[in-house]
Amino acid sequence: MSSAIPENSAPFSLAEVAKLCGGTLHGADVTTVGVSSDSRQTLGGKLFVALRGERFDGHEFARKAAEAGAGGVLIERDLGGLPIPSVRVKSTLDALGKLGQAHRKRWHGKIVAVAGSAGKTTTRSAIAAVLCSLGADAVHYAAGNLNNLIGVPMVLLGLEARHTLGLVEIGTNARGEVGTLSALSEPDLAVLTMIGVEHSEGLGELDQIEQEEGQIWHGLRATGTAIVNADDPRVLRTLSGARTSRRMSYGRATNAQYQLLERSSAVGGSRLRVERDTAYARDVIELEVPLLGEAGAYATLAAVAVAEDICQRALEPRQISEALRAAGEPGRLTPIELRDEIMLLDDSYNSNPASMTSSLDVAQELAQARRARLVLVLGEMRELGALSERMHRETARKIAELRPGLLVAVSGDARYFAQAEQEPPIETHFAEAPEGALEILLERVLARDVVLVKASRGVHAERIVEGLVRARGLAA
Repeated sequence: MSSAIPENSAPFSLAEVAKLCGGTLHGADVTTVGVSSDSRQTLGGKLFVALRGERFDGHEFARKAAEAGAGGVLIERDLGGLPIPSVRVKSTLDALGKLGQAHRKRWHGKIVAVAGSAGKTTTRSAIAAVLCSLGADAVHYAAGNLNNLIGVPMVLLGLEARHTLGLVEIGTNARGEVGTLSALSEPDLAVLTMIGVEHSEGLGELDQIEQEEGQIWHGLRATGTAIVNADDPRVLRTLSGARTSRRMSYGRATNAQYQLLERSSAVGGSRLRVERDTAYARDVIELEVPLLGEAGAYATLAAVAVAEDICQRALEPRQISEALRAAGEPGRLTPIELRDEIMLLDDSYNSNPASMTSSLDVAQELAQARRARLVLVLGEMRELGALSERMHRETARKIAELRPGLLVAVSGDARYFAQAEQEPPIETHFAEAPEGALEILLERVLARDVVLVKASRGVHAERIVEGLVRARGLAA
């Protein structure tokens, strides 16, 4: 389920690459057009970056890249006898970041960055939908979650002269990543969605996570705009680190410039009443959007705040609602109607305690609105380190409060979901692998059930979604 990295045509001479990255050029100084780290892509005339990971080493594919027509390679060690020029650097990962940063600096548009412990992808998707409605060809972004030290530079390298706006999503699983990616991106607008427990194996406790996410302001330009969730005190606290005085807020808080007054379920999404109190409008508007729950509402408000700040005017409610029809991405709390009136909520892309709580609330709300049984298929929340057992047990208490008709826990520490004391007992099962969970689910799912499938990416819960769709079929 990894996101595909889009190709680009960013031009660099190899002498320029060596200078930018503190490397040494070996061979002729040629100009490459496009940067790639994937030997499976079209490589003619491109710079191939030999990245190293836990399970791969791009240096093993450098000769293949040369045979495929790459104009040059960026490497960390001498490979000997390469038929094309190379630039040798200490770290190809760091060098990739510097190339992305350099390309962003020579591009003349505006960058919007989105960070936070949960809701990043949905928020970025909503922002993209609204901005594209203002001029689709002028907006550059990548679907999926290319939000790490590889993905963000690759998104930046895709910026072209025809683009006036670029969107990047900034994630982290180790200290310092948000600050590094913010500095590379130099956003003109930055959104911080929320702060909660995430990737604690690499980030530490909640205070350390707050410090890490607060680094989104590190690269925000002094003339830029900080856009924050006014309902999260930790988010608000990070603003002390922002250089800019331009700030906008959204949420249910009475002082939010985009205040959510009411939210209710609508066919295929949500209906929102929002009060705007900005330089562009002081009014109350109603929106109908496809995004579900509080998280969907917050993403909508952030998108409106970004778009109105960029275009410096109030957008019409109908335009916003129509634009947001394109929001949302597969695997991010995506509703799928199956036969027999089964509602499947595909939230299989990733999971952490904050996003799990949000998705559980949405699933319960839909089940109540449809007067249907709630079925939960919940996988392990990974990369929580020493906090894992505690976070899974706390989530188990939340599950018990919802009183689902069926709970299927999947893999590893998800077993703690199935061990919570529940009175009266809930039908509960544990499967170590998604195939076993699917077998349990298919034996027990009933007509009209609302089924939430959510897990960390490594659980591969998308296999459960795919299997249920195959077995029960999509609604006509």
